[in-house]
Amino acid sequence: MKKFCAIFLMLLCSLSYIHASDKIPLEKAITDGIRLSYEFKNNLLNEQTAELQRQRSEKQKLFHVDFNANYLFRSETMVIDTPSFYIPGMGTLAGQQIEAGLKHNYDMKLSAVQPLFTGGILSNTVKTEELRKAVEANRSKLKQNEIAARIKTSFFNYLYLIRKKESLAALQKTLNLHQRKLKNLFGEGLVKKSDILETLSRYEELNLNIADIEQAIESERIHFINLCSYDPEEIDKSYTEKTGSREESLSYFKHYHPILKTLQNQIEMLTLKQKILAGKYLPQVNSFAELHYGKPGIDFFKKEWSFYFQGGITLNLPVFNWNRLKGDKKVLDIQIRKLDNQQKDIIKAASKNLEQLYAARESIKNKLSNIAQLIDYSREDAELKAGLYQEKQIPNIDLLTALSSAEKYPLMKQELLIQLEQVKVKINTLISLNKAKEEQ
Repeated sequence: MKKFCAIFLMLLCSLSYIHASDKIPLEKAITDGIRLSYEFKNNLLNEQTAELQRQRSEKQKLFHVDFNANYLFRSETMVIDTPSFYIPGMGTLAGQQIEAGLKHNYDMKLSAVQPLFTGGILSNTVKTEELRKAVEANRSKLKQNEIAARIKTSFFNYLYLIRKKESLAALQKTLNLHQRKLKNLFGEGLVKKSDILETLSRYEELNLNIADIEQAIESERIHFINLCSYDPEEIDKSYTEKTGSREESLSYFKHYHPILKTLQNQIEMLTLKQKILAGKYLPQVNSFAELHYGKPGIDFFKKEWSFYFQGGITLNLPVFNWNRLKGDKKVLDIQIRKLDNQQKDIIKAASKNLEQLYAARESIKNKLSNIAQLIDYSREDAELKAGLYQEKQIPNIDLLTALSSAEKYPLMKQELLIQLEQVKVKINTLISLNKAKEEQ
């Protein structure tokens, strides 16, 4: 018999494990919710755009080939007059006019230009585009964090509403049993009808509350499905949010938060922009090669279509610009200082918010340690008042209040547990931490 019981318990545990394993982890719902978000998809498209811009900036270092064609009309052409002169024994040769060029001129050019020295403009432009891509990646991470927070918050709201409904249903069941006892006692003339009516009124009030909660549950269920395409009932309800200490969270915020990383990237971009500006006032050297096909071409006297090639090196060097570079650099210096101040202000605000959230977390933990005693007291009080009511020492309304309190405190405990999870979600959302980390 004992062996049979042991086998039955093992089978029951196995079935329970299989049933639990059918539940979907909340982490998967978050991953799928992020993947399905059109906002996040747009962020990924922005990353792709930034990558294309980076690739394009790299190609600016390579030579480029252009084709150019033009037509030019001149109303007058150059004419060379040769004077007449006498040749002994041959007579006098008359002078003549030789026309150089044409009124209708054509030229087609295929040219290749290779940058040789740009003062660091092209290399710093590539670095700028790499930073721009990093900024877009940070924005994608920020959107991931935002979506994860929405899904977690909705899930815990749903759990709280479910547990509130269960608590009210338990109280309703207690009142129903009490009402049946009163009905039997009333038939024996031991209680007043007003006691039955009070109990029925409380029962109907609970019906109204449960109806409101069911509506809220359905609304939250639809919201959760819209966020991640899963029904909250499919999700494993054992999930708990993990947080570290306040110091760990603040350190993580300073080193990894996408907003701070974006501001740092923007500072680096402005620094590179200063270098690009300085490069514009350095010599710009390019080599070029051109293949022409034109009429009249190089020989203005032939007046025919002809090919010719030319190549060389160009040098461009700004000489005087009223010290514009210095003024432009000062403007960028001011922008850099503003971004640095913004970083410090964000860290200061985050530190304050973390202080408040961790204080709220400790407060909830303290309440949870106290409420266990209240649950025991309320249950004992309900049992005592049930006995007092039977002895006709207290009115029915006092008993109903005691029964409500006996269910109120367990519900309050569930509410505090959910609030604790929501506070931890807010902490991890604030520091942009999505992956669970062991709480210390």
